[in-house]
Amino acid sequence: MYQSLYSIVTDKLKLSDHYYDRLIEVSEQRFFTNKEYLLQIGKTCSFIGFVEKGYLRSFREKDGEEFISDFYVPGTFITSYRSFINQEPSAGAIQSLENSEICWLSFDTYNLLLNESSEWFKLGKYISDTLFIKKCMKETSLLMDSALDRYKLLLQTYPHLEQHVAQYHIASYLGIKPESLSRIKSLNLGH
Repeated sequence: MYQSLYSIVTDKLKLSDHYYDRLIEVSEQRFFTNKEYLLQIGKTCSFIGFVEKGYLRSFREKDGEEFISDFYVPGTFITSYRSFINQEPSAGAIQSLENSEICWLSFDTYNLLLNESSEWFKLGKYISDTLFIKKCMKETSLLMDSALDRYKLLLQTYPHLEQHVAQYHIASYLGIKPESLSRIKSLNLGH
C-alpha cells in the first residue's frame, strides 16, 4: 500500500477506499535506477506519477547547461504537466537521482478515470493545484528572495533533500553557482 497516496485520496480528498483501490488497480508500479530518465526533452509526457521512494529532478537545457526546475521527493506527484495536459513535446526532462519507485498513471488511464466518475476530478484538481502552488512559490522566490532565503525555503520545502541530491543540483535549482552555495552553507544555518 502506498500510505502517502492513500492518505491523500481518503483524508485530503475525502474519497472512499474504493477510489484508492481503483487507482492502484489501474496504475503501474514502476522502478527507475539512478540517472534513468522518466521523460526526455522533446518527448510527450504520457504519465502522472506519485513518488513512493526516491528523489528525482526535472530540468531544461540551454547551451549545454542544465537548469533544474524542480525536485520530486517521496509523497509528491511527478509529471511534466503542460506536456501531459496538452499532449505536446516537453521542454524539459525528468530524471531519477537515485533508485526510485513510482505509482504510474498513464494519460489514457487518467482520462478513463475522469470519465468513470466526476469524483476523480477531485484528484485531478489536487494534482494541478499542488503543482501550480509549487511553481508559484519557486517563481516568487527566484524573483524576490536572496540566494540565502531561497536556500532556506528549499530546506523547509524539502527537509531531507541534501542527503539525496548532489550540491551542484541544489545550486542549479537555486539559480546560483556551486561556489555560491558553499559560501551560503558556510554561514552555518543551524541544520
